[in-house]
Amino acid sequence: MKIISISSAKGGVSKTSVSINLAQAYANRNKKVLCIDFDHNNNCTDFFLRDTAVEAIEERNLYHVLTNRKRIEDCIFHTYLSVDVLPATPILSRIEVELARDPGALLRFPTLVRSLDYDYVVIDTPPSISFALTAALYTCDVVISPVSWSRWTIQGYSLLKEECDRASQGSGTNIQLFALPSMVTDSECEKLKAVDIWKSTFSYISRNLSIKNSGTSGSPLKSGSISWKQFEVLAEEFQ
Repeated sequence: MKIISISSAKGGVSKTSVSINLAQAYANRNKKVLCIDFDHNNNCTDFFLRDTAVEAIEERNLYHVLTNRKRIEDCIFHTYLSVDVLPATPILSRIEVELARDPGALLRFPTLVRSLDYDYVVIDTPPSISFALTAALYTCDVVISPVSWSRWTIQGYSLLKEECDRASQGSGTNIQLFALPSMVTDSECEKLKAVDIWKSTFSYISRNLSIKNSGTSGSPLKSGSISWKQFEVLAEEFQ
């Protein structure tokens, strides 16, 4: 099992789009894939479970797993896109307060995830330094941080790197951190890959309206399209 967290301390870098499409790229390779939504804004959940009743998602989701109310296996949904989902709802925003006296949750959750039978687990995280991000970092092997052409990109990456270092020390693992140029032009991509404070991925994601339209409509990218191929390359890089 390989567990990949898509994380950023900065919003607006298409983190959820990367999570959704990377998970689908692995599923396209006939791999067993689980996507975990650690963001209480739950856009990833809404993409995969758009036709699932709100009541059903509220009854079985990540919040119940983290608070030890339900088994992780009972909170996973199967989707027609061949990606299983452990969803989130806005109630996940309460997790900081509820688990303030239960640091053991950071150690329990990785064990629960690794007990499952999947080839790949892709985790979508909130754009903030929070318990949810820390829990995801304790769970994963690799962090892919989407970076865009913005004056705050380096600051956001630096904050994330500090959290990765803390999580590596706390969990006793060596988390690999990569910067993924995302929603960029070719020239912006080259500039971002030349930044020396991070290790950049070989892959990159071009600025393309089809990605936004896919997220809005809840439908997968068109097979063979430029964006589809770029996510296939990203999946191959982290296979």
